[in-house]
Amino acid sequence: MNRIFRRKKLLLTCLIIYLIWLITQRILDKRKNDLLLNEVVSISIHQESVPTISCVPYVASDNRSFFERESRPLNLPRRVSYASDDELFRYLRSIRLITLVCARNVEKYVDQFRKHIEPIVDLFHPTSSIHILQSDSTDGTLVKLYQWSRAQIYSRFYIDRSIQLRHNRIAHCRNELLNRARQLTSDYIFFVDFDGFTSNISSFISNFRYHTDDWSVMTASASSSYYDIWALRTLSDEILNFDIWRKVRDLQNIQPKYCPESVVDQIVTLNQKAIPSHYGLIEVRSAFGGAGIYKMSATIGCNYTLNYEGCEHVPFHLCLREKNQARIFINPEFLIS
Repeated sequence: MNRIFRRKKLLLTCLIIYLIWLITQRILDKRKNDLLLNEVVSISIHQESVPTISCVPYVASDNRSFFERESRPLNLPRRVSYASDDELFRYLRSIRLITLVCARNVEKYVDQFRKHIEPIVDLFHPTSSIHILQSDSTDGTLVKLYQWSRAQIYSRFYIDRSIQLRHNRIAHCRNELLNRARQLTSDYIFFVDFDGFTSNISSFISNFRYHTDDWSVMTASASSSYYDIWALRTLSDEILNFDIWRKVRDLQNIQPKYCPESVVDQIVTLNQKAIPSHYGLIEVRSAFGGAGIYKMSATIGCNYTLNYEGCEHVPFHLCLREKNQARIFINPEFLIS
């Protein structure tokens, strides 16, 4: 009997121990689940409390391009009524033109540039000339240019070590070419970008279909778009008389946060709309578009400003207007490409 009693007592003890273990495990599991639930709730609450970062689409107050908003002056240059193109060509033969070009790594453009620039220069007085300053080229630009006997070539190296920003290097180059042109006898200078220049005679001579007494600078456009709005300053203060890329940065950094793509689209792309060739002259404070014809007399006392934060054309053109009362125009008929 005692043996049976001991066995029953042992079984009962084991059962009690098991029940205690089982209850303990359930309590522990419940606590673990509660902790996990609390953590999930905490994370959810935290996520809901942190606002999601989003941007606001920027919408321009006027969706017209700059030239569509700009009012037209009443005293635009007068058209010249030539009896024939031969009469115009005879007039051009009396004008001395100096073409000035900065070049760097333009080997692949040399043949195309020669093809289009030489017929234009041939329109003018036989003393007209082409001057090219190349700097720091690492391709075959220099060799290719030296094969062009008609052009006067100047070469500079290591400019990029002392002048890091590209637009400041271009300003330095243009100043040197401008000073060389001033040592020669000329009526007009023609600053032109090397790459992408495919203007033809008809497009170029459209500038001289206006009375030359009525304009000082004619700048170019392009058939696909008016891309060079960094150099652009409109006559109207409220339209585009500011650094457009600085405006983009300012809008992207203010609150509410504007979506970058919408800012570029509404500020930059909107104003790069192609100007119809028949639109007529647009007077500006500054522009370039890849090419510009300048009366030499309009440049007196003015040079390109080095270490300028914005586009190098702007202070040069403002100087022409201030010192020489120069009138500067975009000519939509004057297409470089």
